[in-house]
Amino acid sequence: MPDDPKTSRRGALKTIATVGGVVGCGALGVPAARLLLAPADIGAGAGRWTRALRLDALHEGEPKRVSLIADRRDAWTLEKAVELGAVWLVRGGETVRAWSVTCPHLGCAVQQSGTAPGFTCPCHDSSFDPEGRRLSGPSPRDLDSLSTRVETGVVLVEYRRFRQGIPDRVSVG
Repeated sequence: MPDDPKTSRRGALKTIATVGGVVGCGALGVPAARLLLAPADIGAGAGRWTRALRLDALHEGEPKRVSLIADRRDAWTLEKAVELGAVWLVRGGETVRAWSVTCPHLGCAVQQSGTAPGFTCPCHDSSFDPEGRRLSGPSPRDLDSLSTRVETGVVLVEYRRFRQGIPDRVSVG
């Protein structure tokens, strides 16, 4: 009388080998899938709230250039205390307005104008009023504004980068 395949030694070994193979493939497949999908999980275009400075360090109506320093994480690495970029901050009472220092034309660093209120790009002579609106030059749009908030006396900026050389404000990773 032949052995029942479900209870035989050979049947048990087949079942153990099959289950072990499935578990082993899953153990390798899950980390591999996470590795491949991690860059998509970062949230391209999403800003990150970064501490800028204490609110009392800003004088009313006076633009101040501030470098934003924070940890930078990508899909695989963590860099500590990296300069993410810089912003122009202007205080108006208890609120703060922020603009990226990167010119929307070709990415040069926008400076405070020496001859009039507002900002200028030294590379191609774009000029912007104190509200960040384009006045002249090849810049295709106004300065890129950034969201801010004040929490317990500290100014936070939702920092992000924007595509240059196009009229629309398009956020990039």
